[in-house]
Amino acid sequence: MKLVAILRIKNQIDTIDECIAKLSTFADEIIVLDNGSTDGTLEAYTRHPKITTVLTTVGFDEGRDKILLLEEAKKKNPDWILWCDADEVFENHLTRGVVEKYMGSKYNRITFRMCNFWLSRERCRYDSEYFLYTLHPQRSMWRNMESAYFKNLVIHNGDIMGVSGKTLLSPYRIKHYGYVDKKKIEEKLAIYRAADKSDKRDYDKTSPELPYKTFRFYEFNNYLVNFAYILIYKYTANVIWILYRIKLKLKKLYS
Repeated sequence: MKLVAILRIKNQIDTIDECIAKLSTFADEIIVLDNGSTDGTLEAYTRHPKITTVLTTVGFDEGRDKILLLEEAKKKNPDWILWCDADEVFENHLTRGVVEKYMGSKYNRITFRMCNFWLSRERCRYDSEYFLYTLHPQRSMWRNMESAYFKNLVIHNGDIMGVSGKTLLSPYRIKHYGYVDKKKIEEKLAIYRAADKSDKRDYDKTSPELPYKTFRFYEFNNYLVNFAYILIYKYTANVIWILYRIKLKLKKLYS
């Protein structure tokens, strides 16, 4: 089966090679959309033969860019499509063999949880909104179907929509390095504030100057040990997620 990965990228020279190198181990083709990189990221694409198409756009518009990527991916006639960002790296033990099993299964969508590394490449943040980010799957690979679409929203347009059928939550995690560097956090917040006209989000809560809580990310070299660990991680997170949702419902019921 054929898997095409799609990425929207801007100025990710610190992580682009690691991200694409890992994707190249299990994706058949990679399509990138560059939104105006000036830090050497554009040149990095030439180092990765699995990148078969490079699109370009100008101006911040997540919905437009994801829709373009999805349209381009469908031209490749893939069986499955995967979406992620260039500052995200899948776990070492997620292999082509694992992905083949996913693609040959009864599921139409495979989701992945994300660990948000915070001012470190060893520790992930879990307080505030990052608590939900860690528990709730943020990325997907899905069976290519006409009903799949991305919301046409400039910012915070979310994951793929319109994928019918069964979904499997993979125990394999994504290492998100978007908040490792303090300067990049501030730059990202500035972009989000400028693009978000809704005023519904309090971006000040994401300031690197505020207190935060983290946990150590473990990824074991031994496959069996690592698999046992990520299964425990998955089901522990599942339980916490269920309890959290119950808490919210009770709070709403008695408020």
